[in-house]
Parts: sequence; structure tokens; C-alpha cells
Amino acid sequence: MSRPEKLEILYVDDEPANLRSFKSAFRRLYKVHIAEHPTLAMEIVKERDLKIVVSDHRMPDLVGTDFLKEVHAYDDKIKRIILSGFVSKEELLEANNSFGLHAYIPKPWDFEDVNATFERLLSEEESPKMNYE
Repeated sequence: MSRPEKLEILYVDDEPANLRSFKSAFRRLYKVHIAEHPTLAMEIVKERDLKIVVSDHRMPDLVGTDFLKEVHAYDDKIKRIILSGFVSKEELLEANNSFGLHAYIPKPWDFEDVNATFERLLSEEESPKMNYE
């Protein structure tokens, strides 16, 4: 998909190495913002025109699903993705029922899979939420 301007996405993870590898992988396709803490991430959400927010789940102070719930309350048009190796099906179901997740991507992630998820979400005006039935 060709775009005149790079769309903005945010990745939140408490591991600096994960942030660096994600930004390196996607910086040619998107304007990637990164944050090590949900508080800083929420400032970026409020300052930028983000299309997608990707969050790790297990972080100090706030889990990813709680952070994405805050993102949803601020702007429900931002697509919300959990990218984590440590999240239960029950936590995903609860988050989906509470505020709607658009996708779950397990770690370790694959560039092609993640980018395909981004492209699918960006191509849909109103993206369907995840289905756990």
C-alpha cells in the first residue's frame, strides 16, 4: 500500500531492546513512536495523530490491557494491539469485552505477520474487534 505520508504508530514496551528492534523494523513504512512506560506513551497518544497503538502486556506499574483501555477512552478510533508472550486468553477476552482489541500478536513476532496485521487494520474504516468465541 502506497501512502503520501507515513502513518503514525506507537509501540510501548518496558524492554529497550524490544523498542529498538520494532522501530528499526518498521521505520521505513511508518512513523514509529516508542515509549518504555505507559505514562510517557499516553503523552504521545495525546500529542500525535496515531492510527495504531501496540503494547506489551506485562510492564511495571500497568499492564498493557489497562493501558489500551485508557487509549480507547481517549480516542476509540485508534487501533489497539497487544504484542506479548505473557497474556492469558482470559485477559484478552476480558479486554476485548471491556473496550475491544483489534489484534493479539504473540512474541516473538514476525515482521510479515505484524505488517499484514497493520495493513489489514489500516485498510478497514471500522476495524472489527477480535473474536474469541
